[in-house]
Amino acid sequence: DADFYELEVQALDGGGLFDTAEVYISVTDVNDNAPHIAVRSSLSEISEDAPSGTVVALLHVQDRDSGANGQVRCSLETGVPFRLRSSRRNYYSVETSRELDREKVSEYNVTVRAADGGSPALWSSAVLALRVLDV
Repeated sequence: DADFYELEVQALDGGGLFDTAEVYISVTDVNDNAPHIAVRSSLSEISEDAPSGTVVALLHVQDRDSGANGQVRCSLETGVPFRLRSSRRNYYSVETSRELDREKVSEYNVTVRAADGGSPALWSSAVLALRVLDV
């Protein structure tokens, strides 16, 4: 929540004498927050003849940590006909990377994973369920 705190401390003895001092406390961030994936919008169905590049979901990814601990990398599981495209800082779109074939696969559960740059890295995931419609 804060990089530093500033306090004023006052000491008072039994004889009525006192003194004050300012204390500065610098806070070092540790990797204690996993990235958060927010699905801003997503399709639940897609036609098998949708062209390559069709957007199926929009995501916002953030990590409350700072520095490398808050730097997030996103990825998709391998072997699915989808790709991630960074649209703006911390925003991603999930889109088709090729045409789909309902007769081969009628439904996808696409896992998006976000990992931070901490050591060890913390991560989270979200699953997008997508049904392929027959043409």
